[in-house]
Amino acid sequence: MASPATAEPAPRPTTASEVTAAYQLAACDPNGATSADAALATQLNGTLRAKMRGYMSAYRVSCARMVIKAVHDRGLDPRAAVIAIATTIVETSIQNISEEVDHDSLGLFQQRASWGTAAQRLNPTWATNAFLDKMLRVYPNNSWKTAPIGQVCQAVQVSAYPDRYQEQAADAQIIVNTVLPYVSGPKGTASIYGVLPDGRLTYSTIDAATGQRTKTVVSTATLGFTPKAMATLNFNTILITDDSPDGKLYRIDVITNKDSLAFNPPVHLGGGWTHDLLTYDGNTHLFGIAGGVLRRYIVNTAKPAITNISAGSIVGTGFTLKTLTSTASNWLLGTTATGLLISYRIDGTPYTRHQLRDSTWQVFDHLLSPGGGVYYGHRPEGSLHRYLDANPHDDNGDDITGQGTVDTGGWTQTLLSTQPATVD
Repeated sequence: MASPATAEPAPRPTTASEVTAAYQLAACDPNGATSADAALATQLNGTLRAKMRGYMSAYRVSCARMVIKAVHDRGLDPRAAVIAIATTIVETSIQNISEEVDHDSLGLFQQRASWGTAAQRLNPTWATNAFLDKMLRVYPNNSWKTAPIGQVCQAVQVSAYPDRYQEQAADAQIIVNTVLPYVSGPKGTASIYGVLPDGRLTYSTIDAATGQRTKTVVSTATLGFTPKAMATLNFNTILITDDSPDGKLYRIDVITNKDSLAFNPPVHLGGGWTHDLLTYDGNTHLFGIAGGVLRRYIVNTAKPAITNISAGSIVGTGFTLKTLTSTASNWLLGTTATGLLISYRIDGTPYTRHQLRDSTWQVFDHLLSPGGGVYYGHRPEGSLHRYLDANPHDDNGDDITGQGTVDTGGWTQTLLSTQPATVD
C-alpha cells in the first residue's frame, strides 16, 4: 500500500485466494475491455510464471494497458512500465479496487488518501503518473533505469514486505512486452505483392495497427514465365527473376492496384540473376542470395533499366537462408530450415549477425517486413501470421511477440514480397 513517505501496513497476501478475491472494482478503460484484451489474457495465461499465471482476464489486461499507455504517453522508457506493472501485480493483482479494503487505500497502486482524491486514485492514468512522479523524484537523472526493479517499486510504495516486488519483475516484463505493441502499435499499411501458381499477380493490403487484411486484387494477365525470386521496389514496380539456368531478371510495371490489378508486359532487364532470394530495403539497396552468397546491389532509379543496377558487391558467404526480407536500410531478416530467426546489419564489417530466435521459425516459407518492426510469416498451407518486434534493431529477440493470425488460409501465392518502409 503506497504512502508518500512512511512505511505501510503489510500488502495483501500474494496468494491465489487474493488474486480471486471479490473486491469492488472500477473500470480501468472507460470504454471497457476489448476483444484484443481478451485474446492477450489467454496468451499471457500460458506465458506468465509467477502470481498472475492463469489469472489474467480481459479486465486485468485493460488495466495493464492503461498503465502502460500512461508510461508510453509520457515518453518514458518501457522499463518504467515494467516497474509500474510489477507494483500493481503485488498491490492489487492488476485491479482498480474501488473499496477501502486496507485503511483508505484505493486504486491499482493502493495509494493512500494523502496521494489524491478518490476520483484521482481510481483514474489509472492519474494514478500511474502520480506513481511515476515519485519514482522520478526518488531516482533522479534516470537512475531508475539501472536500479533493480523491485528496489524501485519499494522506494515508491514503502511496503513492509519489500521483497515481493522483485518476484513479479519477470512477469511484469512479459506483460509489458505483450501489451505495449497494442499501445504504441505500428501505423501504416502493408502492401504485399504475390504470384499465384498460374502466374497471375496479386496485391493485398494489411492494416498494420490491427493486422486485418483490407484488400486483395488479382490480375487477369499472367507473367508468362516461371518466377523464382521477387522484390518490390515501390508501389508499382516489382523485380522478378525466372526459374531458368539463364536467370533472367524482369521488371514489372503495375498500371493499377486500386480496385483491380493490371500490369504492363514484363520488361526483360538481363540475365545472370540466379538468386534464390531477393529483397529491397527501400533505400537503393537490393539484396540477393545465390549459392549461399549474399550480394548487395545499388538501384538508382524508381523504374530501373539494367544500367541503373550496379554490378553488385559480395557481402558474405554461407547464407543458407530459407527466407529473406529487409526491416530497414541495410538491415536484413531471415530464417533457416532449422528454425533460426537471424537479423543482419550490413554495416561494412562486412556485416554483423544477431540470432534472435533459436527454433520454430522453420514453419514459414516466406517472411515479410513492411517496416516498423512488423513481421508477417507465411506458412505453406496458406495462413499468414503477424509478429511485432518492439525494437527490431536492438539485436535481441526477447521483445518479439506474436500478434495473431491475419488469415488462417487463402494465401496460396508461390512468392510474396512487401513494399518496404510503408509502416512505422
